[in-house]
Amino acid sequence: MKLSEIADHLGGELLGRDVEVLDVSTIEDASSSDLTFLANPGYTQKALKTSAGAILTREPLDTHVPQVIVGDPYLGFAEILRVMYPEKTHEPGIARGAWVHPEAEIDEAATIYPNAYISSNALISRGCAISPGCFIGERVKIGEGTVLNPNVVVYDGCCIGAHCIIHAGVVIGADGFGFAWDGVSHKKIPQKGTVCIGDYVEIGSNCTIDRAVLTSTCIGNDVKMDDMVHVAHNVTIGDHTLIAAQTGIAGSTHIGKSVTLAGQCGVIGHVNVGDGSVASSRTGIASDVKPGKVVSGYPQMDHRQWLRIQKVYKDLPELLRRVRALEGKMGDADTD
Repeated sequence: MKLSEIADHLGGELLGRDVEVLDVSTIEDASSSDLTFLANPGYTQKALKTSAGAILTREPLDTHVPQVIVGDPYLGFAEILRVMYPEKTHEPGIARGAWVHPEAEIDEAATIYPNAYISSNALISRGCAISPGCFIGERVKIGEGTVLNPNVVVYDGCCIGAHCIIHAGVVIGADGFGFAWDGVSHKKIPQKGTVCIGDYVEIGSNCTIDRAVLTSTCIGNDVKMDDMVHVAHNVTIGDHTLIAAQTGIAGSTHIGKSVTLAGQCGVIGHVNVGDGSVASSRTGIASDVKPGKVVSGYPQMDHRQWLRIQKVYKDLPELLRRVRALEGKMGDADTD
């Protein structure tokens, strides 16, 4: 692409020569034919020394490298990536080797790859792609344009919205972890609910989302999950929430809208995590979190308090040495 084309596409302003861009790359690795971006001011010095052929930036830089000035360089970079590396297209039709129940409803513009299994009364909408090794249970509904990558399992009765991306190995609708002790053994509580996933949701590889006991485990619109996230039965997750890898959410918890749960967070059951709140990595949420709150630690506390505690924590050996020295002096004084 010519840099002027990129500027026009992003609604930005071109500064410098109208060079041709062949690829995109990072500030450190970019070559003279690559486009890079500066979104974090902390990388300004690297941007001034980059070998890139062009830069997306919010403010003009004092460099000879041609620039496109845009309001959000990171968002612009993502858009150019989509243009230069368009998503894989799928040839509509049911491949030989796929098994489709006669009572399943498959749109003629959907793609069913070999070794996919589609059960009775399943509904696969227009533009869907069901990859090899996928299992689609009875009465499952999958919305328009949703892509299931290899070996995704969707149990009976679950529904997935439109334009979702479900990565390899995801299991949607397995039984929730529910047992009752009768004094002798654990008796299984039947999990008769379902899972309902909204539109524009992306679920990373090997995530598991359990079905509800009686109602629905609900994932809102535009929710993004990293790899290996577990969502237990009866959980609800609000729109636009981000959940990083290895996070676990226990049963009947309500996660609000636009929440961020960083890597390896744990959320106990039956709590409410308010809209717009943020939990840093490895936070253990053991009680309700107010909307907009930033929390850390276990059990969770205000992030600023947690930072102060961490500073004291690393000083504990020195503090212990000083306390013991004072105790020794006090013991000597008592002896005198």
